[in-house]
Parts: sequence; C-alpha cells; structure tokens
Amino acid sequence: MKINELKKFAITLALLPWIPAYILYKHSFYKAAITVLCVFLPLSIICFISKTFAAKLKEFLDKTGGFIGRYLAVIILFFVYFIAVVPTGLLMKIVKRDRLRLKKQKIQSYWLNNENKTSDYEYQF
Repeated sequence: MKINELKKFAITLALLPWIPAYILYKHSFYKAAITVLCVFLPLSIICFISKTFAAKLKEFLDKTGGFIGRYLAVIILFFVYFIAVVPTGLLMKIVKRDRLRLKKQKIQSYWLNNENKTSDYEYQF
C-alpha cells in the first residue's frame, strides 16, 4: 500500500467526523458530538504517526465496508420489501383492487377509450 494512500486515509479519518459532530451539536447532542471527535481525531493522529496501524485499520474498514455492501444491504432490502411491498399487495388483494388491470378479461382489445376525458392544454404543466 502506498504511503500517499495512507496519508489520504488519515486525512479523511480526521476530516470526516466533523460533519456528523456538527449535526449532532446543532441538535443539542453535545456529548455525542464530543464523543465522535474524541474517538476519530486520536485515530487519525495515530494513523499519521504509525503507517502500519493505518494500513491495518484501512484493511479492516475495507473488509467491513465490503461485508456491509455485500450482505447487510441485501438483508435490509429484504426486510424493507416484506415491510412495505408485501402488505400493500395483500391489502390490494383483500380490497380486490386491480390497479394494473392484470386480470384476464375477455374483450376484443385492451385499448382504453379516452373520448370522455377533456384535456386542457393551456394548463398542462
């Protein structure tokens, strides 16, 4: 791993916590803001001093990010699907609504007749 890459990592580790700390401070979570800064600033100083610690920390965070991206995102999306989409579908079946008009109909054409609708092109947007 290049030293420049480790320096960029240490700089990012030093600068990135200021955003959540500022947000926490603005919402009157003073202890949490100070905790965020007290955890990340010493880590970034140690990363500037010890290149081996920086390399190992970067490798650990890369593996953690890979795990989150590969597995945890799929699990979260799975739960979101079953919390949002499945109940909506069940409710639509109970109420017997067919918004997509997917039920089989014995008609000549699926063309929708729009003769009764009036269009006002002056106020279309």
